[in-house]
Amino acid sequence: MKKTYNLIDIQQKEGLELSKKLYRTISEHAKRLDDARSCIRTVPDLFTPVLKAQRRKFCDYCERLIFSDPVLYGRKLEELLWRKGFYEVVSTAKSIKKKEFTSDEISCLCAHINAGIGFYHHILSKLQWQFKLNLKNIIDCCLIFEESHDSSDTSLEALEWAKQSVHQCLIYLGDLCRYKLEIQPNTGPSLASRYYLQAISYKPQYGMPHNQMGTLAMSQNNFLDAAYHYLRCLMCKHPFEGTSNNLLNLFENNSKIIEKLTLNDNEDADCIVEPSKAESIKCFIARFLLLIDIWYFNKKVSKVYSLCHQTNKNLGECLAFSKLALSESGISPTTDVENSDGEITSISSQMVFKIIVICLLTISKLQTDNSAQLSTLVAFTLSIYSQIVQNITSNIQEAVLNYPLPEDSKKTSGILKDLICGRKKSKTKLRRRKIVKAESDEDSDLSENEDDLEYSSSDDSFISDDENVLLESSDEEGDPVKVSSERLSEKTKDEELPVTNGLNHAEESASSQPKNNSSVLKKVQKMNVNDMLEIINESGSLQSVKIMNDWLKSDEEIIKSCGSNTQTLIKQIVYLINLLNINLTSTKITNSIRISEILNNETKIPLSEDVVLKNFDLFKDTQAGYDWNYPFKKNIGLRDESIIRIVKILSFGKILTKIEETGVTFNEDKNIFVCKSENGMVNEGVSAAAIMEELERQELNATPSKTSLTNGDVQKTSATSDKMKHMGQLWLDAEVRALETKVGGARPALSPYLVLDADALIKCTNMVKQLVHARKFIVLIPAAVVSALDDLKKQKIEARDAIRWLESQFHRGNRFFRSQRPQERTPIPFIKYPKRKDKEMHLYIQIVECCHYFAEQQRGASNVVTLLTGNQTLLTNGENKEFSYVGLAQSVGIVIESIASFYNRWKKGKGNR
Repeated sequence: MKKTYNLIDIQQKEGLELSKKLYRTISEHAKRLDDARSCIRTVPDLFTPVLKAQRRKFCDYCERLIFSDPVLYGRKLEELLWRKGFYEVVSTAKSIKKKEFTSDEISCLCAHINAGIGFYHHILSKLQWQFKLNLKNIIDCCLIFEESHDSSDTSLEALEWAKQSVHQCLIYLGDLCRYKLEIQPNTGPSLASRYYLQAISYKPQYGMPHNQMGTLAMSQNNFLDAAYHYLRCLMCKHPFEGTSNNLLNLFENNSKIIEKLTLNDNEDADCIVEPSKAESIKCFIARFLLLIDIWYFNKKVSKVYSLCHQTNKNLGECLAFSKLALSESGISPTTDVENSDGEITSISSQMVFKIIVICLLTISKLQTDNSAQLSTLVAFTLSIYSQIVQNITSNIQEAVLNYPLPEDSKKTSGILKDLICGRKKSKTKLRRRKIVKAESDEDSDLSENEDDLEYSSSDDSFISDDENVLLESSDEEGDPVKVSSERLSEKTKDEELPVTNGLNHAEESASSQPKNNSSVLKKVQKMNVNDMLEIINESGSLQSVKIMNDWLKSDEEIIKSCGSNTQTLIKQIVYLINLLNINLTSTKITNSIRISEILNNETKIPLSEDVVLKNFDLFKDTQAGYDWNYPFKKNIGLRDESIIRIVKILSFGKILTKIEETGVTFNEDKNIFVCKSENGMVNEGVSAAAIMEELERQELNATPSKTSLTNGDVQKTSATSDKMKHMGQLWLDAEVRALETKVGGARPALSPYLVLDADALIKCTNMVKQLVHARKFIVLIPAAVVSALDDLKKQKIEARDAIRWLESQFHRGNRFFRSQRPQERTPIPFIKYPKRKDKEMHLYIQIVECCHYFAEQQRGASNVVTLLTGNQTLLTNGENKEFSYVGLAQSVGIVIESIASFYNRWKKGKGNR
């Protein structure tokens, strides 16, 4: 019987043979390129006409085979094409050229990189056209197809490859732009970030773009941006395998920074050596990343609670710089303010957003690992959230008090009634809640700044340079600022206080605080709605507040714990919600989307911060109902986003009223939320910082049976119950701790008098500054040491720096740091004074005479004076065999010690307190 042939089978077989032949040709070209590259000795050799032609032909062959048989060869060849056609050329040039590239070499490399960028844009367009991919609103180089375009003739495997290839092309484009940035640093990282962010938006479950962003941002914001992206990468469904090592290296470099920093450990002291803004911000970020390192990798480190408390205080200092920078320079608050040395002097809203996200990422990791450190991290995150809310509230209140209100303005109503009552018009269906009047003599710690700030109303300032999603118009706020009692007396009256922010400042008197904040809330209702919207936008990090609210909604046990044990945070949130209750239904408001449409679709409208955190496990319930194309279909702009964000924050108040433990109710008559305790009194509770103080106390004093989450009873309960029970105990004990802080037992003190020699001032300047700044000792500089520095100033630049620093400190005056007076010396008995020709010995004796004088003033007491030296040979007696420096000091009751060992002992004892 004659065999028959199918025409289709013949064509497929011929096509397969052609593909195999083309693949062999590609392999031969790849080998030739490798051989040629191995013979390269200079950068121009990489760009000879022959090699350029070979690479071009290689790329054409790869493209042809990829699109002719994508299922069989697509994955393999797109990686080969990238390595041989573009990547290895740049990597070879870097390995050959150890120094800077010449202008000709830069031109050749840039031409090669630009050719690669053009090639991959061509591949993107071809993928869209051949596979009919609709990438509108995903990438900014998309093709527009008709709605009826059909891709039914493409197999599912080929279509899946095409979508993945688009993602890979975006990463390649970002890499090429990053290489170009390394060659030409002036080009800036924005173009590379643009492609990486598009890849993240297209397929957020892949972590590779985040890893590349972390590498790109390694030098930005003191490693904060890099840590943010590395952590985002590791929490993706498909993380990049090398990211864990990158993160470990980052934390190792951060540890080195901590060792070099001059840390400010005594916030309440009058600063003698005050760190710069850049140094303070660097210190905060370094400490914050150290905590994340401890928690993320579940390290067992002592005194972690003390570190939490100090980091929280540092954040308050850094937030104050942001407000000051805004008032002094008028720079857009969403951008980082840098000094002439390129150091960050102000924390931007983008940085605060990343700090919050890093905390939430770490919480997600600890929840997965069921770690015992979860409760500590949750408390720390809530304390950061508390500071953000405080500062936003402070800024809004200050701007409202400074707002010139027309006399004939009428009171407007907000939209809270619509949110609470479900927009029902019938008042008979509404159940009015009773509100117990707050005591008129209760103080509110929320205050305004004495300095007037001018607020601009430009929506253009919302756009973020990094992720294009942090759409807000103000930087982070500073610490709660002190208020002028005279100024407040003109603007506030003794009225009912619906809710206060609950901050505790023991050092401020009650007379300096405003009696209530109800006048501020009333003024908010009278203000022009567009002006109030601008004030809200410029007030702070509302994106961070929104995502924190989403997290709290997903874990109501945390809210219940806050409401049951201390209402401080709840009251802060409630007061902020009341300030945001503006009349968004007004016809005067300028926005492109109707408020009724926002209210009806609130749960399905994603904001820019939601897009950034797309596919984040902690927000999966919140994001379940989002229509990710809604903002594009409705053409939602920046102002619309601001309004939607306000509506979502106000909706969080509705959730608080449904949780009985919060004590939050809604007053329909006054259109405000009220936070009350069970006895009808406003419970001030403790400040957020008190949480960290309590954590520190538990670390030192609590027994393992009370603090450990790994005992037998705890293991029998669920992870959520363990976490909340532990947190509840911490927050309850914090109130008791607030009463016990002033009656704690005294600790053994170090010497009250510290005497420094010249070597200590020259070699250990930072240690000296911290000892002076602590204001725990009287630090003395003998006259002989000043003379020694004067002799050394021509030889050592450090001596000149020490002299200038001493002059500035003595000029300012401080009883804890001074020089020796003429009469403050007592001869040493029973010794034979050496000849003056031995300068070193004579100098040392003069220093001991100064020490002896102060020891004699406290005759009978021990350990009164310690001589701190920076010369280690002095302690070992050096080359002098006939004279004992240490023995001479001990003969008159003086302790002589290396400043480094004394400093470490002091720091260790301080950390244990």
